[in-house]
Amino acid sequence: MKKSLLSALLVCTIAVSAVPSIALADNYDQQIQEKDQKISDLQGKQSDVQTQIDELTGEIATVSGKVKDLEAKQDQLNKDTMKLQEKIATLKVRIAKRNEVIKNQARDTQVKGQASNYVSAVLEADSLSDVIGRVQAMSTMVKANHSLMEQQKADEKAVEEKVKDNETKVAEIQTNQKELEAQKNEIANKQAELNVVKANYAAEQATAEQDKSKLKKQQEEAKAEQARVLKQQQDAEKARKAEEARQAKEAEKAQKAFEESQAKAAQEQAEQAKEAAESSTSTASSSTSEESSTSSSATTESKTETTSSANDTNTPAPTPAPSTGTGGNKVDHTGSGNMYAVGQCTWYVKNVAPWAGTYWGNGCQWGASAAADGFQVDGSPAAGSIVVFAQGQSVGTWNADPSYGHVAYVQSYNASNNTITITQGGMGFPSPTGPNTATLSAAGLQYIHP
Repeated sequence: MKKSLLSALLVCTIAVSAVPSIALADNYDQQIQEKDQKISDLQGKQSDVQTQIDELTGEIATVSGKVKDLEAKQDQLNKDTMKLQEKIATLKVRIAKRNEVIKNQARDTQVKGQASNYVSAVLEADSLSDVIGRVQAMSTMVKANHSLMEQQKADEKAVEEKVKDNETKVAEIQTNQKELEAQKNEIANKQAELNVVKANYAAEQATAEQDKSKLKKQQEEAKAEQARVLKQQQDAEKARKAEEARQAKEAEKAQKAFEESQAKAAQEQAEQAKEAAESSTSTASSSTSEESSTSSSATTESKTETTSSANDTNTPAPTPAPSTGTGGNKVDHTGSGNMYAVGQCTWYVKNVAPWAGTYWGNGCQWGASAAADGFQVDGSPAAGSIVVFAQGQSVGTWNADPSYGHVAYVQSYNASNNTITITQGGMGFPSPTGPNTATLSAAGLQYIHP
């Protein structure tokens, strides 16, 4: 009997551990999917920012091209201006020389007089035609000098105006250059800001990928633990079925032996009754009539008693009904030790409540087992009692195993809101050997009182 109960204890609370593990393993898929979505969003944002950076790079290239064009124009204008300055300098020299010739001519006219020049030219002429020629030549020379000087002055003025025009254009180019440089700097600043934004997105993506890698590792660990618990459940279920089959076979064998012993006892009782009856009849035959009458009466009584005795032997006495949980004579289990499997709910409760039975079976069986041992079992919650959960019954945020149920220790009871605070153990909790605390409704539950 002890061996069979120990075998049954191996499976009494394994299902409790499966609930948190399975829920945890399933939650990883959603968390990993959320990280994938975040990584995809960050990649999209980085792509958008890179597009903007590329556009700004194109704008900077365009502005830089305009700046280079303006620099080329300014350089050409500077070269043209230098040529014009050189031309102006040459004209100034020529004009100065021409002025010197004209001044000399004017001085000669003032000193010698124009008329004397003409007279000298006439007197020195060989003929009239030579006179006319000389006079015309002198007049032409004077006019030519004046005309050339005026032309040079006009050329000088035109060149100076061209220089001024170039200076205006250069100033305009410089203004445009400043504006383009400012525009270029502004675009570069925007580009730098976008590069910072892109770097931040990249950092967020790296963090999300690291988180995703951790979640995948944790998911694999959770799946491995889930597979281990599932195998443990399957092995325990196989052991439980084998134990049930063995117990059924032993029960059948015991029942057969009991029936055979009952039949043998009934046969012996019948033989003894027959022998007693024959002995009484023989004694009555040798007695007087009065004694015969008395003997007959005695024999009748003897037969009655014998028959009653035989009937009692053939009909087994009824087995007394187990305790209904009213708190009769309780079995003392305090010194029996903890024979439950370590890390199961039954082990934890026996550990914190030594008065609990050592062989009370699965969690869902504790109420009936406790009542049979004389403990009070009812629906009234109290601190220090043991709460029993039936198969599949709610344990706050999860449900007890549909085959084995669950048990926990009542730490306290709050009558104002009808709730109990329990401590419990089990493989599915952070601490399998407890204590794992929870507060839940006290209604509809079964309680074992010490």
